[in-house]
Parts: sequence; C-alpha cells; structure tokens
Amino acid sequence: MAAANPSGTSSQAAVAKGNENTYESTLEQQRLSKVKALISSMSLDEKLGQLIIVEYLYSDYPNTELPAMIAQHVGGYLYQAANHNFEYPSNTIDAVKQLGDLANKDARIPLLIAVDQEGGLVNKIATFFGDAPAAADLTATGDPNKAIEAGQQAARHLQQLGINTNLAPVVDVQTVTPPLLQSRIYGSDGDTVANYAGAFLNGVQKNNVIGCLKHFPGLGALTAGNENDPHLALPIVSSSMDTLQKYDLAPYKKLIATQKPAMIMSTDVVTTAIDPNLPAELSPKAINGMLRKQLGYNGVVITDGLYMGGIIDRWTLGEAAVLSIIAGNDLIEGPTTPRR
Repeated sequence: MAAANPSGTSSQAAVAKGNENTYESTLEQQRLSKVKALISSMSLDEKLGQLIIVEYLYSDYPNTELPAMIAQHVGGYLYQAANHNFEYPSNTIDAVKQLGDLANKDARIPLLIAVDQEGGLVNKIATFFGDAPAAADLTATGDPNKAIEAGQQAARHLQQLGINTNLAPVVDVQTVTPPLLQSRIYGSDGDTVANYAGAFLNGVQKNNVIGCLKHFPGLGALTAGNENDPHLALPIVSSSMDTLQKYDLAPYKKLIATQKPAMIMSTDVVTTAIDPNLPAELSPKAINGMLRKQLGYNGVVITDGLYMGGIIDRWTLGEAAVLSIIAGNDLIEGPTTPRR
C-alpha cells in the first residue's frame, strides 16, 4: 500500500481553492459587465431615480403612491410599520410577498426592498413572526453563535416576505449610561460589538439578504433624551478623535476588513472631531474622507431618513439629498410621495 502523501493532498487542495477563486472571479466579472451594460442603457432620469430609496404610506399597493414612484425609476423602497405598510390587505406573509412581486413587475430594474429588522425594540416584522432577540439579549448569552442564528432567522423571514435588504445590525458602541439606543447596542467595547454584530451580519449575508452596518460614525456616546434623538433634533458627539478610533470606529475597521458589509448607513449626527459643521450623512469629511479613504470602505453607503428633525429643520429634503450625494453616499432614503 502506498504511503499517504500529505504534500500531494495539500497541493490538490490548493489547486481546488485556486479553481474556486478563478470561478468566483469570472462570475464577478460577468456580473460587473452586465451591470455596466445596464447602466449604459439608462437615461439620466433612470440613473437619478436609482439613487433614491423611498417609503410609502398605507398598504394596498395599487392605491398607494408607490407605483407612481416606481414609475419614476426609484431604486427601491423601505417598509415601515409606522407608515401602515403591514395593515390589511398587506397583513399576511403571502400578501407582502405578492406586493413585492407586483412592485418588481412594474420596475425596469429589480428593486432594493428593505426593512429595519434588528430584533428587540426594532422588530418591524413582528406582525408575521413574533418576537426576536435584541442586540443586548444576544450579547448576554455569551455566545456569538446565537447572533449568527438570529441573523439567519431574520434572513429566512425576510425572504418569505420578499425582502432582500436588512438595514441592520447596529454597531454603535455604548460609552455612556443610559445610552440613547438602549437594548439595540451589542456592547461597550469595539471588539464585543464587532464580534456579535459581525456574527449577526454573517447570518444575514450568508443567506442571500443584504446587510447594513449602522449608524456611521456612531451614536453610542449619546445619552437617552429627546435632545439626542436624531428623529427630533441634530445631536452632537464631541468625543476626541482618539476616543472615536478606540470605540465608535473600531467595529467598522474590523468588519470592513473581515466581513465585507454590503451596506453602511450614515446618520444624522454632528461628530465634531470629524466635521464640526455638518451632520455625518451630509459631510464629505465623514463619508468620502473618513469612511471611504481612511477606513477603506468601497461598498454601498445609504443615508438614514433625510426627513428626520435634525435635517429638515435646516435643509429641505432636496437640499439634503444633493448634499448627501456630494458627501459620498450612494443611496438617499426618505421621500414618501412623488412630490416629497
């Protein structure tokens, strides 16, 4: 009997891995060629529309304004329970799936269909699937595998609903008590947040749903209170750059390098060490400077809702949209009608 040949086995594995990498590279090139061909055939109006992710009001697709916005070539839409999107007749799993199918039938380019499904307090699909664990609950287990399982479960549920994008997980790092985001935060140090949020992200993205880290550059230094809620005001984070690097930016550094997040959400906060004048999602220093150049992120950046109080108190939705794109965002989120 011939002796085993470990080096030969190792060589075979290397060849197999090389073939796999070549295959993946070829697929990526094919996809890129297809995208470039599609873009070259698009009108300016279509290209502009693709930058916009909308919300819509109510739930009966033909009688909402979503079809009109899709006709204006928007890139996708975000479900919000607060907008009554999951009420009758869209209050069943099959009905929501059918709505997405109808919307995609009306769209020339497949739509990004999104929801915020973090779990805990932000459980937007509870109507259909009941409770889901919060970020803090997952960390409390001491087992990152529980976060992977939560991400996998979220992905399976979203796929049943025809949703292809999850605007989660939160990667804010808690550095104050009580924190603004309470149980939505995975922990108070960058490694813990990266480990658990990264596990959740892995569970989502390995199951064919787009994941999204948020809220860049970080809300973990904000205490609970209306004055720090971006929905109502424009909060200010005055942490030093050293502190930002140690806490707020740490999960982004690690996860950009290891998990390849498909999307990152910028948010409505003035982080003075990065830009003392503009909120992060409108700031070239924050997006093109910090996120793109310094952290090396080359994926998709989406804004938080541009209708939030801290933004619309100072800029119109149109002004904020233009500033967001100039800053380096790829997608803007916020309009709820064809007029706004």
